[in-house]
Amino acid sequence: MSATSNLLQQPAVADCNVLRLFPSRNLKPYRDPLVLVHGWGANSQIWQSLPHVLSEHMDVYTLDLPGFGASPALEAYSEQSLVDWLHAQLPSCCYLVGLSLGGMLCRAYAAAYPEQVRGLVAISTNLRFVADKQYPLAMSKADFKAFSDSWQHDPQACLKRFASLQSQGDQQQRQLIRQLRNIGSDIDPVGVGSLLTLLATLDGTEHLPQINCPSLTIFGGQDCLVPVAAAEALPSAHSTVVINKAAHLPHLSFQSQVVSEIQELIDCQLYRLDKHRVAQSFGRAAKNYDAAATVQKWSGQQLINRLKDDMSPQTVIDLGCGTGLQSVQLKQQFPRARVTGVDLSAGMLAYAQTSHADKPIDWLCCDAENLAVQDSSQALVFSNFALQWCVDLQQTVAEIYRVLEPGGRFYFAVPGPETLWELRDAWAQINGDVHINRFFQSCQWQSALHRAGFRQIDLYSATKVEYHQSVRDLLISLKTVGANNSNNGKSKQLTGKSQFKRLYNGYEQYRTSQGKIPATWDIISGSVVK
Repeated sequence: MSATSNLLQQPAVADCNVLRLFPSRNLKPYRDPLVLVHGWGANSQIWQSLPHVLSEHMDVYTLDLPGFGASPALEAYSEQSLVDWLHAQLPSCCYLVGLSLGGMLCRAYAAAYPEQVRGLVAISTNLRFVADKQYPLAMSKADFKAFSDSWQHDPQACLKRFASLQSQGDQQQRQLIRQLRNIGSDIDPVGVGSLLTLLATLDGTEHLPQINCPSLTIFGGQDCLVPVAAAEALPSAHSTVVINKAAHLPHLSFQSQVVSEIQELIDCQLYRLDKHRVAQSFGRAAKNYDAAATVQKWSGQQLINRLKDDMSPQTVIDLGCGTGLQSVQLKQQFPRARVTGVDLSAGMLAYAQTSHADKPIDWLCCDAENLAVQDSSQALVFSNFALQWCVDLQQTVAEIYRVLEPGGRFYFAVPGPETLWELRDAWAQINGDVHINRFFQSCQWQSALHRAGFRQIDLYSATKVEYHQSVRDLLISLKTVGANNSNNGKSKQLTGKSQFKRLYNGYEQYRTSQGKIPATWDIISGSVVK
């Protein structure tokens, strides 16, 4: 969904000169709020419907920089004075999202007050806005001087020109221009002019080593103000995403993808998988897994059926092989191939090896994010309901790309973000902890696969609903297949009998007319080629 769909903003219930609150629409919001810091040329209206969309699970604030909106101008503008000003305005602990100049200021603030920033997303933000010999990946000095001169001569004409530059090259350029024309220019000319002068001198290179929170920068591939090549100047510790068909305002033209990236960064803080616990959980579940894993078996069979008839791979990996059920099927389908079952859980792998001792299958215990497999050695990587346990999607996909030979294929199926939504919603009425493992969206898989270098990316979506006699039966079923919540980032609050009683009561609204408890599985599957 893009901002051009004109979603109505929820009215701010707290309104002052600087911060406006968009309260969470969830009864139990995340513990720390998110603050949006706009860039040069427009006040916080530049975010349009984004605050409302992001407020689904957390309180969201928009902030007007000094000289914009009703926020008074400063007597003197410098990086330090603005960082001090931000310190006086921002919540004691928050997530920050900054656009362009706002992103540069957020980086400076995160470097100065690292303990107060949980995570940082910079949109269309360069390390320097104006190029020099040491940093050429920015606007030329001549272009910036011409722009500054136009501001001095005619501020309104300059702002109109700036709106054109921000939308230039975007896939939705015309819609963006119309949106920008409807955004008010409530600014203090002296203050905004001072900020423009400051913009030419800001240098974010010194801040990067001091930022210790998770950091992501989103670039527009068509941005004429911040060249996409600037992504290469950021160190590997700072993640980057390029939205190829966007210009300087991807949060407007590609809002759903931007929201997804922001949500992923926040989720990673709230939700940190303990892989040791994951492996132990599946090891304990091995003996009873196949009897309970009806959705997993259905998904695996669908994936097997999708394998191309003309395929004759010599080497095959069943990644996250579990009890080895699909490993055996793959060996039957490709009898001449060397099939290797790979799993993180030593207990699960031992059970698979014992159960299929008569089958010529190799077994390997290792992590999908760090495969103990040679480069370009596999013709087919097959993975069913396993990669949702990986922490870093891009690293996982890059590893699979690494081990595949040129022309090799990757077939996979994973739970999607709407999986067990009924259970997630019932828990949300009780507290803000993450009780249901969070899953990547289809667009995130698409982006990660594309960035890794895959081609012929075909993704599919399917919905499968299981029915149980009670919520307790559902929870037992999840435990039986090892699908416990292995979140290491949740609060230490105990889940007692009273909490479960409230959970059972909250889930009752979803009971069917036949008296059954539904559990929805949102399944994303795909096939790609190296």
